[in-house]
Amino acid sequence: MVNRLPIEARGVSYAYAPGHWAVRNVDLDVPAGARIALLGANGAGKSTLLLLLSGAEHVCHGEILLHGSSAERSREGLRRWRREVGLLLQDPEDQLLAPTVEQDVAFGPLRGGVEEPRARQLVERALADMAIPHLATRPVHELSLGEKKRVALAGLLVQAPAVLLLDEPAAGLDPGGVRALREMLDTLARAGTAIIMATHDVDFAYEWASEVCVLFQGGILARGEPAEILADREMLTHASLEPPLLLEAALAVGGPSPFPRSRPEFREWARPTRRIAL
Repeated sequence: MVNRLPIEARGVSYAYAPGHWAVRNVDLDVPAGARIALLGANGAGKSTLLLLLSGAEHVCHGEILLHGSSAERSREGLRRWRREVGLLLQDPEDQLLAPTVEQDVAFGPLRGGVEEPRARQLVERALADMAIPHLATRPVHELSLGEKKRVALAGLLVQAPAVLLLDEPAAGLDPGGVRALREMLDTLARAGTAIIMATHDVDFAYEWASEVCVLFQGGILARGEPAEILADREMLTHASLEPPLLLEAALAVGGPSPFPRSRPEFREWARPTRRIAL
């Protein structure tokens, strides 16, 4: 039987120093096509958990599994890990290394031994998938923040990873950039890529995620369907979070579940329950 879980965490813990635990006993199973949002205050362990799942940090206890097998930290094991799991850092400049866009996106395939003609084809496809083929020859330092994030993502997607880990991908983007990001992530998820996003933005998480995990002091405080988890005001207050505005408005209107997850859905949902101007 094919294992449908491209990545799993089993009892994963990590300490930066003796007694200072950043991640505590986390279990996380991630199916193909999942859209999981990690929510929590600063210091809750979101970014550290992404680093552990990516192989950039070594777990102190527990293990990470890739397609049902324990991830290895040998040279070949790490090479496979980085092919299977792509990590987008919060600041894309931390992972843009080459002078031009096409050189940067080609870096991974060429380093992995792909011949240049094939690498060029992969780069063209990745840039097209990110809707940025027009940026191919542009110097990286001339790009906007949103363009840099798209280029960094193209550099990950060119490797065709099974899992994408995103650290605050919507930070610094305008509303149009956030909409474009969501559309791109939805396309990837429909194609089977598992996506785990660390974010403070409960509104984005509520609208986008198929599942949310609330982290508190390195552990998972709550996990489940967004409308159910993010309606628990007491739990969110404990985690230093606020409920998403759309969900709060839906609860205030008092209409039937399932609750709307986007503004257009809210307008349609609210119309038969109360004639309110939106």
